[in-house]
Amino acid sequence: MKYQEMLAFISFLNKVEGNDTPEWKEALRNVNQLMEVMGPYQLQQGDGTYRPITPEAYRRIDEVFDKAVNSVNAYVKGQPAGPEDVRMPLMKNFSKEFLSKSYVEYKNVKPSPDVPLHDAMESFRYENVELSNADLQRVGANMSSRIQLTVDMDGKQTRGVFTKRTPYDPVGQFRSLVGEMKTKYGKFESFWKAIDTPHFYRDGFEGAQGLLFCNTSNGKVYDDTQETRNTVMRNFSVSVGLAVFPQAQAEYEKYRNDPDFFNALFDFSTKADQLNTARGINGQLLGLKPGDNIDGRNSAMSSVANLLGVSDLIAKSKQLSVHMPDGTNQTGTFMEFVEAKDITHVDSIDEMRVLGLEAYEGKEAKEQLANLQVLDYVCGNVDRHLGNMLYNIDPETHKLTGIKGIDNDASFLKERLAPEDGRAHLASIHDLRVIDEKMAEKLLSIDEGMLAATLHGYGLSQEEVDAAYDRLHNLQEAVRNAPTYDPEKGLPHYDPVGKGYDLTIVKSEDWDKLSLKELEAGNNNFSKIIQVQRTLTNIKMVTQPMIQAAECSKRSLKSMLSPENSANLLAKAQIHKPMFGVSDRYQNVLSAMEAYQNAPSPEDPLHSDGHEKWQRLADLKRAVDTYKSEKIELGHLNPDGSPSQDMKGKALSRIEDVDKIGKFVDKLIEQRQQALKDDKTLRDAERKQGELDAFKALPPEEQQIILDQRKAHEKYLNEDLSIHIQNSLAEEEHPMEASEDLGFQENLSMDAMDDPNAGMN
Repeated sequence: MKYQEMLAFISFLNKVEGNDTPEWKEALRNVNQLMEVMGPYQLQQGDGTYRPITPEAYRRIDEVFDKAVNSVNAYVKGQPAGPEDVRMPLMKNFSKEFLSKSYVEYKNVKPSPDVPLHDAMESFRYENVELSNADLQRVGANMSSRIQLTVDMDGKQTRGVFTKRTPYDPVGQFRSLVGEMKTKYGKFESFWKAIDTPHFYRDGFEGAQGLLFCNTSNGKVYDDTQETRNTVMRNFSVSVGLAVFPQAQAEYEKYRNDPDFFNALFDFSTKADQLNTARGINGQLLGLKPGDNIDGRNSAMSSVANLLGVSDLIAKSKQLSVHMPDGTNQTGTFMEFVEAKDITHVDSIDEMRVLGLEAYEGKEAKEQLANLQVLDYVCGNVDRHLGNMLYNIDPETHKLTGIKGIDNDASFLKERLAPEDGRAHLASIHDLRVIDEKMAEKLLSIDEGMLAATLHGYGLSQEEVDAAYDRLHNLQEAVRNAPTYDPEKGLPHYDPVGKGYDLTIVKSEDWDKLSLKELEAGNNNFSKIIQVQRTLTNIKMVTQPMIQAAECSKRSLKSMLSPENSANLLAKAQIHKPMFGVSDRYQNVLSAMEAYQNAPSPEDPLHSDGHEKWQRLADLKRAVDTYKSEKIELGHLNPDGSPSQDMKGKALSRIEDVDKIGKFVDKLIEQRQQALKDDKTLRDAERKQGELDAFKALPPEEQQIILDQRKAHEKYLNEDLSIHIQNSLAEEEHPMEASEDLGFQENLSMDAMDDPNAGMN
């Protein structure tokens, strides 16, 4: 609450001359009373603290706040026709900029004698949650990862996932990727250093694409001959524009014929693809600047869903401040788990694999699809693709009964759109085609102040809030001009010369009279549902991204195991070995590193449990961990592993060398786990393809028997929800979302999301 600014504004209002109507006097009297009762809790005391609030005082303020808001609204809305009183625009501005936002803050806090009202209103969008070590151990979470929690959501205990606040930092992500490459492929360190510049990130990074190294139709890697490898390397050089980076070009020429360099660039480019996709959405589409809030957009969209009366249409989200066991506070976003079908993980034998389009024609489903695209339009959500919706199929009728939107952080587009314009997966007003009657009424009841108050506190810029209101205003104008659907006349025809389709209002009882084919237009939700049915009934279980991921991971692992790749780590560690007095722990690290270097690499790096190379790696990890523990005990390292300030010279160099060796070991272990996971995903998909082919060849009645048996088995497995959620967390980085980086690794690729014909048999 901006108490001092409100006080100054009200002082000015008290002096403004104008028409002294009863409504004006009542509004001004109640606003002055509000400031009087709030003052003791918004002004600092002599010791710099704020006065705690009692439940009785909270109830008193609550009563006065309601009176102030209601009387201001009555004054603003009761303005008679004719010239506007000079006081009117001032009171409207006061309500929009101060009173309505403060009211939202106040209504969202929970009174507590331990938390001053001032502090509670400052952080009103964040609910405080205490997390113990036992909680972390029980859910198997890591403090740097997403954490499973159960929190109160609209009076109901709700399970979900908490994600730390993640400001937009594209340069930081790029540098982190280059740092990963330095650790994994030290053999080419000079090249990674040469591209680790703002210039390359700005002008070259976007050209690093995994498809340069892999066939986009069959996943075959382009290095079966020296000639094809040379072509790929030349194409990479051109794509990233190495010619304008002389140092990087020189380092590239040194390694270009090395097969390990090919594999390293394959790995780098595949990961660069994912970062560039995110940069395209966040930076280019949404217009975010470094440091802008990302995760708060989920919660902001939940608030708009509440405002529109469709809170159950998307996965509910709220801001949390989690007090961690180590005493720190982590702010971020909580999102509920949603029990529904995720088409990026639909099993090979599932009813959605055989359902016809008629199964998606339900009245409730079409109404929800229409409401979701309105919500997305107002919130400027540019990423509502097929995988960012979950689907409820009724087990008895085998029909789509509803949908729910997930992964809502690519929202609040800054750009102002004309009614005929859309962006990416955001349909234009003219492509929406229809709007539900109740939603149309709700939209017309919302004013700029209500929307601004709803979005207050989520870290959105004024530009983003203004753009949201601009979209709301455009939609309101379209609703005012929209006819009501007449089943006898049907929907208006598309006008290719004009702006497309006009919006049509549909009454609740008329949704079942409209077909998806009639409603589809451009990239609206009705088109997407048709695409879902086409995709799932024709999809190949094995996709190019899946093959590419498995091949890239395996090659990365093989390159990391090359003795040449880690030779420089050992060489530097040996250089810094003192002539006398070296500790046994440091010598053990050197000996373990030498043993690892000398062990032959396995022919098959994936399926080689018990191989000498892995045994020597385990020995090396133990030696590194023991060395670090000793240094912490001696005070040479801080508990977090960083060197103490009094370390210098070769002593510091030895600590840094062991740290680099440790990071390489950890990254190698991580890479093997990733390669095994990607390989298993591919093998499972190949197995599931056979199951799907056999299933689809059966008569419909036999298919239904198998589906019923599966449902009974799933019901048994899902009786213990905690086990289900724990398994989901173990298998998925984020079970709620189709894909955080938009690069699907199972069942569907982004191509399949965007192209109805992609991935068909």
